[in-house]
Amino acid sequence: MKAFVFAALLAVTLAFVPIDHQSFVKNLTGKALVDYVNSAQSLFITEHVDVSEEFMKSRVMNIKYASPPPSDKIRATEVNTVLAIIPETFDARIKWPKCKSIKLIRNQANCGSCWAFGAGEVISDRICIATKGARQPIISPMDMVDCCGEYCDYGCDGGYSIQALTIRWWVSDGVVTGGDYQGDGCKPYQFCNSAGCPDAVTPECALSCQSKYNTEYAKDKNFAYYVGMTVGAIQTEIMTNGPVEASFKVYEDFYKYKSGVYKYTAGKMLGGHAIKIIGWGTENGTAYWLIANSWGTKWGENGFFKIRRGVNECGIERNVVAGKAKLDTL
Repeated sequence: MKAFVFAALLAVTLAFVPIDHQSFVKNLTGKALVDYVNSAQSLFITEHVDVSEEFMKSRVMNIKYASPPPSDKIRATEVNTVLAIIPETFDARIKWPKCKSIKLIRNQANCGSCWAFGAGEVISDRICIATKGARQPIISPMDMVDCCGEYCDYGCDGGYSIQALTIRWWVSDGVVTGGDYQGDGCKPYQFCNSAGCPDAVTPECALSCQSKYNTEYAKDKNFAYYVGMTVGAIQTEIMTNGPVEASFKVYEDFYKYKSGVYKYTAGKMLGGHAIKIIGWGTENGTAYWLIANSWGTKWGENGFFKIRRGVNECGIERNVVAGKAKLDTL
């Protein structure tokens, strides 16, 4: 009887160990998180970045935007075509070397405008690809942040780009060009990304270009339509038409990513994030997606990162969106 009671107590005790460990891992932060992640796995490396949780959260969007919007769960168009031959590795930068925008890493600063950056970058790339390098606009994320209105909700807090609301807005209204902070184009980005910058606040919608830009706002717009896709069709879509936009859940260990193939290991969830997938490959036997982030070139692998492919890591394969440039409007 005593043996039975002891065994029962031991079983109960062991049952709670994983839960306690899971809670411990989830609540790790700062240097303790970095040390744990680097010792617990060998797929990727993290480095300590001395920033507040508030600042980290300012660079991602509200988690609700990483899921389909409640009123738009059915995609109007979903492309599931899969080519018979898909290479082991693919890099859009190599496939389309004339398109400088594919290589460009932008910086959204302390505004959760990743949804607008990811969308604008994909359209910039695809216009260049569709015109064989003849047109190379840099689409303005600022125009979407401050003028997307009912389609994208809260600007710096996030937007439903991943379920094609941004792309749908392109269809009906269009977006203009615009470079980085104090850059070129109709509406360059307004938020600085260096130390001492003020908190980013979504500005009022301005239907005009900066004074030094010579093209009218209405004539500077670029249009596209959206396509949804399944996991098996992502590679085909990238190979055929160019980079795609995707969103996923972001945890603190991702913010501290330095190199390698990311997989969630420890830390709190910070929010949702939208990025641009430009290719894929395999590293030390682990399949990955090759992705351009919008946190500047000092983050990750010169602004790029790799994340596990084929397992829907952090939801990365759940919502993939793209727009195909219409040549008759370019």
